[in-house]
Amino acid sequence: MAERKVTRKDVLDAALAIVRERGEGALSARTVAERAGCSVQPIYSQFGDMRQLVRALYDHARAWVAAYNREHALDGCNAFESNGLAHLRLARTERPLFHFLYLSPHMDATGFAEVYDSVAIEGVQRCIEELGGLPPAEARELYLDMIVYVHGMAAMLATGADFSDEELVARMDGAFHCFAARSAADFR
Repeated sequence: MAERKVTRKDVLDAALAIVRERGEGALSARTVAERAGCSVQPIYSQFGDMRQLVRALYDHARAWVAAYNREHALDGCNAFESNGLAHLRLARTERPLFHFLYLSPHMDATGFAEVYDSVAIEGVQRCIEELGGLPPAEARELYLDMIVYVHGMAAMLATGADFSDEELVARMDGAFHCFAARSAADFR
């Protein structure tokens, strides 16, 4: 019987499952190989070493989160609220993955513009333009402010805080109105 060829995606999916369940600390060539149903040989032949696997896994996990965000694109009143709610839900329900993606050095952000480019979702800035009556540059700044604000709440959730959905939505709504008022004043 021929042995099944283990693909790069098989290895990444196995590593992602481990991170989602037990966190990055549980990753090793042996645990990934066991999960993928193979020896460690495909891991080293496809990635070279664990450091390279983790780099590739970061991008693979980001793609998983992008799909997650698309699945939850209609959970809020609009694209903007849905985006914030998805990030908060991810922090609450996928804590080890959230830590790996956003509370570790893997994000490698060196500036807020880079953060924006890395996490902004298409269509959300346009939604903010319409909601706040703002020009694109001001809407982008407000979106960045909200990314930072919502991420703070998400980090608290990921580390064990127990806020109700109502509290979270009220905080997001209040922050949006404050940031929008400031942006509108700055725009005049």
